[in-house]
Amino acid sequence: MALKKQKANPPVVLPVGGGKGGIGKSVITANLGLALARLEHRAIVVDADLGGSDLHNILGQGNDEAGLGEVLTSKDLTVDQVVRPVLEPRFRFVAGDALVVATANPSFQKKRKLLHDIKGLDADFVLLDLGAGTSITVMDFFLTSPLSILVMLPERPAVLSAFNFLKNAVFRALSRLFRRNAKTEAVLESYRSRSRGPGAMKMTEVIDALEQAAPGEGERAKKAVERWRPKLVLNRVRLMDDFVYASKLERWAREDLGLLVEVAAFLPEDDVVRQAASQNMPALDLDPRAPFCRGIALLGLELANWAGKPGAWAAHRDFEGSFERGATEYAPLFPPPGTAIPTAEELLTRLKDLEAKLKE
Repeated sequence: MALKKQKANPPVVLPVGGGKGGIGKSVITANLGLALARLEHRAIVVDADLGGSDLHNILGQGNDEAGLGEVLTSKDLTVDQVVRPVLEPRFRFVAGDALVVATANPSFQKKRKLLHDIKGLDADFVLLDLGAGTSITVMDFFLTSPLSILVMLPERPAVLSAFNFLKNAVFRALSRLFRRNAKTEAVLESYRSRSRGPGAMKMTEVIDALEQAAPGEGERAKKAVERWRPKLVLNRVRLMDDFVYASKLERWAREDLGLLVEVAAFLPEDDVVRQAASQNMPALDLDPRAPFCRGIALLGLELANWAGKPGAWAAHRDFEGSFERGATEYAPLFPPPGTAIPTAEELLTRLKDLEAKLKE
């Protein structure tokens, strides 16, 4: 079922990435898209995991219809021609490339046209379920919108992995910006090759070095970084104490990369996800009252405020206190066994103590 392109109100495009496989990107994409549709917004979920498409399984769909693979290998087929309805009248799905081989690394020209067409789909929200890793293709898909969603698990190694994912994305964005400038590309390569992890470099240093190599280009780089505002979703959270990992990533990204990461949601570890997967259905359809589904609903309600306003949301800069707001909003989903839910003040005091320990 083809959808006509919409010019007046472009969709909010939300790439969903995170580097590692198995962290819940597809589950979040499917259920969040369904939640937005049930909030009466037109939502399209796109399986952009080239080479590893499986979003159709979570949606209970077959994989016997044309999808991104056919679009990338055809001269005439466009994305709007492979959009099909699923589950809800306002919910649509674009399959991946499981029926087509050798599409995991399309050319930059093909990706650019594909992403341009995705931004023109007739919808309020378009969610892109990305593959694992930090390949150029994954980075280009993640960078297609300044409103990307970063999924992370509440574990020490996961924070480092998420930080390096963001670092790779930043350098990919700058590399594209300066791809025809040998001087600035040399600067980027010198910083890109430094050791992984926080503390290895500061974006302020990179910008200063770019400015020295080519006057004016440092300012261009600064603006390119500042326009990007990732939204963090901490997934498979078991305890409220796990919230602190979101604060850690937020701090690393701000101090080293110059990125303001908005903490968007804390989603609980929940058996309903595994049970739904075994039945090839979204968790929202199995038990909408389950903690994970309630968390998805909270996130959907927040995103719904920006329907029809992607430009305004991209320009939004009021992220001060997003961690504190998110922690207090999602705390009721994680009551300590046998105890009352702490007050906002008690929760934040506890998290600050934990963060201080993580810095040691």
